Parts: sequence; C-alpha cells; structure tokens
Amino acid sequence: MSVNDSIDMLPFMDITKLEKNIAESLTKIRSTISKANPLITLIQLHGHKFFNHFGDIEASVHGNVKPYENKLLDFTQSLLVTSDVNVGTVCLNLDEITCYIEELEKLFTAATVYVNFAPKDELIKYSQGMQMNVSGSLYPFFEKEHFTDMLSPYTDLLNDIFGITSFDLVEGLLAISRNLRTMGFMEALIDSGISPEEVSEGELLNLAEYFNVKDITGWPIEFIRELSLQQGEYKDFYKSDLQVMLKEPPIKYNPFIGIGGKYYCFSIDNLIDNFYRTVLRAMRRKKSSISNRINDIQKDLSESLPFRFFKTILPTSQMFQNIFYKAPVGANGKNEWCECDGIILFDDVMIITEVKGGALSPVSPFSDEEAYKKSLNDLAKNPYEQSLRLFEEYRRVGKLEIYQKETKKRYKLITSIENIKFIQACCVTLDDFNEIASQIEKTEFIQNSDLPVWCVSVNDLRVYPELFDSPSLFLNYLYQRSHAAKNPYIKVNDELDHIGMYFAYNDYSTRIQEIADEEDIGEIFIASHRDEIDAYMARKINSDLDDGEGESFLDLLIGPAPKPKQEMDFMFEQLINLLDGTKDHLCIRAARYLLLLDSYSRDNINEFLLSRSKRLAEFKNRKAILTPYMAFNFKKEDRISELPVIMIFLLHASNKLFKDVVQRKRFLMERVVFEDEPAYCVLVGMNKNKELTKVITHVIGPEQFQMLPESSYKLLKNTREKIGNSRKFKEL
Repeated sequence: MSVNDSIDMLPFMDITKLEKNIAESLTKIRSTISKANPLITLIQLHGHKFFNHFGDIEASVHGNVKPYENKLLDFTQSLLVTSDVNVGTVCLNLDEITCYIEELEKLFTAATVYVNFAPKDELIKYSQGMQMNVSGSLYPFFEKEHFTDMLSPYTDLLNDIFGITSFDLVEGLLAISRNLRTMGFMEALIDSGISPEEVSEGELLNLAEYFNVKDITGWPIEFIRELSLQQGEYKDFYKSDLQVMLKEPPIKYNPFIGIGGKYYCFSIDNLIDNFYRTVLRAMRRKKSSISNRINDIQKDLSESLPFRFFKTILPTSQMFQNIFYKAPVGANGKNEWCECDGIILFDDVMIITEVKGGALSPVSPFSDEEAYKKSLNDLAKNPYEQSLRLFEEYRRVGKLEIYQKETKKRYKLITSIENIKFIQACCVTLDDFNEIASQIEKTEFIQNSDLPVWCVSVNDLRVYPELFDSPSLFLNYLYQRSHAAKNPYIKVNDELDHIGMYFAYNDYSTRIQEIADEEDIGEIFIASHRDEIDAYMARKINSDLDDGEGESFLDLLIGPAPKPKQEMDFMFEQLINLLDGTKDHLCIRAARYLLLLDSYSRDNINEFLLSRSKRLAEFKNRKAILTPYMAFNFKKEDRISELPVIMIFLLHASNKLFKDVVQRKRFLMERVVFEDEPAYCVLVGMNKNKELTKVITHVIGPEQFQMLPESSYKLLKNTREKIGNSRKFKEL
C-alpha cells in the first residue's frame, strides 16, 4: 500500500488523533486474543494466511503483498509474549477472525501514516516504514546455500555449546521452511480428515504438532529454548501503545514461542531474516568468552563470500584480497600504508570491494535514531570512504601498486594497476539492510564524488550469479547503475528493482530523466520492477521441492517462468552471446560497447546480420566475393564519447581471415574508416545455416599504420581509397 492510499483511507493528519486510533485498534486486538487459546489463535491465523494466498496467484508467486498480512503472525506472537499470560480457552469464530484482520489493517494503515508525518528526517521515516511493513529478504531457493555458507564455519562452536552441527542446524531450518512455505499444511488437514471450513478446537490443537519445532527439526531442546520466548515473558517490553508499532519486535532474535512446555514456529520470514544473528547471539549468551572467536570467523566469512559470487559472474577476472597500497593520509598528507578488502580487475574495469561483517542496528530507527545512523555509518559511509581513498590515489597518479602484507612491517609487491577506464565501489554487508541499501548513495552517508557506489547485502549479491551469466551484461549493468546512482529521480525500494529496470530499459537512468523532462515534475514514483525476478525465483524453489518428474504445480497453474533478461532481437543477442562465449577480454569489451548502443542502433545491427547473412549465403558458390560490413560511431558530429569506432564484418565461418592474423590485419587496415584513431573490428563467422558460430575482435589503431614502410603505406593507401570510393555501409 502506498502512502497516498493510506492517506485516502485516513482523512486526518493530526498526530494526536493518529495515536488515539492506534491505541483504540490495539485495545480491540488485545481484547480479541485475550479470550482465545493462544496456540489455537496462531494456528487459525496461519490457516487464514495460507488459504488467502492459496487462491491468490500473485501472492502465491511473490509472497505476502499486504503489510498487515505480511506481519500478521509476527505481530500476534509479539503481543502474546509481551502481554499477561493468556488463559483463554475459546476458539475464535470466522467473524471474529475477520474482525481481527480488519482491525489489524486499520492499525497498520494508521501507523504508516503516523511514520510519514512524524517530525523525523526522511531517511529515518523511510527506514522505519520499510522495517515496519516488509520482511522476507532472502529467496527461499537460496536458503540451503546461504545458511550452509554462513553457519558452516561455526560447526565446532555449535557442537561444543549446544551439541549440534551446522549441517543439522541447516537441515532443521530447511524442514521448518518447507513446513511453513509449501502445501504441507493442506496435506496435514487432509491426513487428519479435517474440513478447512469447519474445524473444532480439538482438531486445531491436534494440528499444533505440525508447528512443533522439536518434532520438525530434531534439534536439542536446550538450543530451541534459547531461541524462544514464553507467553508474558516480556510483558514490560512496550512502554506505550505507540511502541508496539514503532519498536523492534521482541521475537526478532527469539523466533519461537513456548506454550504448555512445547515450542512452536509460525513466522517463517522473521525466522529466516534474523536466523544468522539469532544463532550468534544464542552462542554468546551461553558462552561469552567466545566473542572474539566469533568475530574472527565472521571477518573471514564476510571477506571471502562476495569474491566467490563475483568469480562466478566474472570467471576470468583477477581478484586480489586483503591488499595494501600507499596513499596520503591525515592533515600533513604523508604517504601511509592503507588497507583494502579487495579489488576485482576485468579488462579495463576495476571494482573496489569493501566488506563489513558488522550488524545493522538491532533496534528500529524510531527507537534509537542515533544507533541506527551509526550502524549505517559503519556499514556504508566508512567502507565508501575507504574505497574513495583508493580511487583518488589511482586517479592522482594514473596507476596503483598493490601489496600483500608479509609481516608487521614488510610488504610484498603483487602488481601495478593501470589503464583502467571504469571504476566502481562495491560495499558489501553480511546483514541485509534492504530498507535503505537501494537508496544509500543518495543519503548523507555517501559524499558526492566521481566514484559510483553500489551498496549491497550478501543476500542480494547472491541473486546476481543466478541472473547474470554474461560478463558483458553484468559490466554494462554496473555502468548503467552508476548513472542511476547520480540520478535524483531514481529512488527505488529494493536493490533488485535496479536489475528489473535495467532489464526493462537498459539505460534506465536516461529513460527516467526523459520522463521527468517531458512531464516537468519534481519527483517520479517508480513502481516495483522485480516482479519477473520474484516469479522466476519462486518457480525455482517450487521446482526444487517437487520430485523432478513432470511439470511443477506453478508451471501447470500459470505456465513456465522464463529467466528474466534484457530483451534483445535474436541476431543481436546471438552476437553478444558469441562475444561473451569467447572468454576473451577484447571480445567482451566489444560486447560491452555494443550494449551501450540505443535501441535504434541495436535494431540496425540485428537487421544487418539478418539480411546480410541471407545475402552472404546466396554468394557461397559464386566467384564474386562479398564481405558485408557496417560502421558505428564514426561520424564526428554524432560521436558518442564513451564509444570508439565499431565495425562489424560478416564472413563465412570457413574464411581464412579467422586463422591468418597477418592477412586479417591487412584486410582490416584496408577497410577501417579512419587511420588516426582506434577502430574495434568485430569479425563474425556464419555457417551454412546462417548461424553465427565464430567471432574475433581486432583493434586497428594509428600505430599500426605508422609502423608500415613508406612503400607499403602508399600501396595500402591506394587500396583504401578504392575501397572507400566503392563501399556502402550502414551508418549510426
């Protein structure tokens, strides 16, 4: 629900009246749950959520779509552990459940409006609203991989403290996830012979075992107890009714509820979102002496994970971790040793990577504004400033020597970096701070500079290798995202919205700027662009859970979900894939340049490859020689500064030019548009079926002409003039 929708529903702006409405809604909600058996109530609410989404295709694919439903179980469980022990025994009827849900909707609407009109700065209001309404940041498909990565290093500690291995911990967590995310609840109803329309109190209590953490996981009871709260255990947690909506939930790091000597799990999003920190807190509570060991493990973990993801996307890149370099530091500008978590080099691109394993403030922004801002400072501002120092040193000198630390005072030179054209800062956090990460570059925590910044959590970074299997597309995405970071109109609520907008528009910053200029407006509302990604990832977990035979349930229900990608014409996409597939940096650079072209130019390339491939096939058995080619970015008056001259040559795959570098060089020198600047020549080979099967990129520059003997140069010049007078190529 948008803020405007909330305002329409509540025709008042008076803060005092909003507080009164919040208090009245809470009184009704507390009254309802106080008379009912708490365990039965939670089961009923889970059933409501399950069946409500079962009939809603959008919700079944994308997850919870309404804030009050999103937080339904979290909110109710939080009330139960912060109120006097509930001795109610009745079962709420359908009307009472309906009234409860309606009152909850009013409560969340009033709280949302309150947050937006509270006397706080925009960053705090935005962050509070996101925390209050949004949960479920990790795609279920990644749960096994993610928690295996995050918890495996703690196996010895877990075994020593709780007698449980990280493998058992992850398997138990996945079992809970399957119980609460799949059709298992429906199967439990059917197996019990229960009709969803009419369920008795006794039948509901029998269903309680479906949520029993011990039965589901087999974890030691001592460990489960550490992660649980009993009814009424935190009854002094809230000091006012307003805090119920604005303070962090008491179940954040205690996701299970203890009732009648057993422990149950109902809120899967709260469990998954906070499980890593929950486990670390439980270990520290039981054995405080291990804090330093946990910090060391966390440091190693945070510094290794991001590079593994980047290596998947950019397999031929060079990666240097825990590096040192010299740069002016302090007021006197004296050169000192500076540290960087790592840099990634791919062709002429450098990604400066700083990783933070520290936690985002556990309290909500409204509860402790200073603590929240300090955590953002640690997770975003500090790593960006560290990246900026390296960036400025490289730009000042034009190169950078990087070192490894061998001893306390001894450093070993690794390599010298130069000829970099594009530099991106990437600040990675172990904690998900989704509520602000996608907009952090436009806040006070990121100073205005020429270094583009990309703040991303490990959760979101894990999605990138799944969506980007092309180095050129990923690097083009970073380039486009760097422009979006500078565009004041682009404010999205989620990191993955950036990917969705890139897939939809390519140069999405320019697209949004054009809309703003056409409409002459001050601010643009950008709707979610991650729907296709959500659908694809939902289908991935659905396929992962089925038996592997035949189509999955969602495939049968609404058809298969294709992998999200940027839409391109067939021949153009085939060319990009071919260039990527060479794993040659020069070919991938050519692909990156082609991806910077606008849709009109891309269409020209596609049409050229399509029409000329047919023409070339017709000349296969003739004596006449046909070598179709086209040039881009050669006209001085329309020059795109980011691009060189690009020429595409279409040949038969059997052409000797693909093997003979000397003949190829001569052929290209005769045909490039200019002698005085570099031209990227992309030779594309076509087979007899008009499929593109070969590609080579060759750069022809002024130095190659200058190296020729005078007689050879005169002969070449005459040939170039003859070809120039006769050639006809498509122009950009």
